[in-house]
Amino acid sequence: KQWYQRRVAITAGEDIYNFHGKIFLFDLEKIEDNYNVGDVFCSNIANFDLYTTYCKNKPHSENFLSGICNDAFLKQCQRDLNHVLDLSSYLLKPVQRIMKYNLILEKLLKYANPRDPENREKLQIALNRMEGVPRYVNDVIHLMGLEGYTGNIESLGELLLQDNFMVYISGQRRPTTRQIFIFKHAIIFSKPAAKSAQKPNSRKISVAPQPVYQFKNEVSLENVGLFRKLADDTANTRFKIEVFKKEKSTDCDSAYFTFELALEL
Repeated sequence: KQWYQRRVAITAGEDIYNFHGKIFLFDLEKIEDNYNVGDVFCSNIANFDLYTTYCKNKPHSENFLSGICNDAFLKQCQRDLNHVLDLSSYLLKPVQRIMKYNLILEKLLKYANPRDPENREKLQIALNRMEGVPRYVNDVIHLMGLEGYTGNIESLGELLLQDNFMVYISGQRRPTTRQIFIFKHAIIFSKPAAKSAQKPNSRKISVAPQPVYQFKNEVSLENVGLFRKLADDTANTRFKIEVFKKEKSTDCDSAYFTFELALEL
């Protein structure tokens, strides 16, 4: 078990190291200037999924390291190498690095030659795609905190969005706060469990204890008749979902409740 935990703690980190040292850096060194940097990012976009794996394993690695943080051998290695930071601080570096790629591309785009629209377009495409990496990593981390769901999460398809919403249900006076996960084939409603001490920030990569959500309901998108933005929603933070069921007497679909969702800002 200890061997497995040690592998969990470092394997994804080794994969990230090998990707950067043997693939990404090699591709960057082949270009003579920053003209094709956007292409290099786009061609390697799948490899950045390694960061998702790394962050998914982060709770396991933290659990393992908590048991050996005061290990005499590790302390001696830190002194011998004259390192100010301990091992857990170094293992946090990949999580922090995810956001820096976007900053690099933003700088390159800012100073790119305005008379070279092709290069600017490539950098913009790379930036758009790389912005999705930390967002997806964050979504997966929050999904890992979902408890009580007994279905097959893989069958729901790609996770498209997760966030805190105020949910207004037809027939109820007051809204309720829900953590909602929107997949390609279904929507999952959950609420922060009591043991979640703080309100989670679902738009920022979590390096704190993993948020915990209690499963409440699942709605198949096959039963959702309409997504629509509300006419008075100038901030683009609200939309309505109408859920339908088939009436036996008429064999027709009939709306039996609606959700109005307002994104908590």
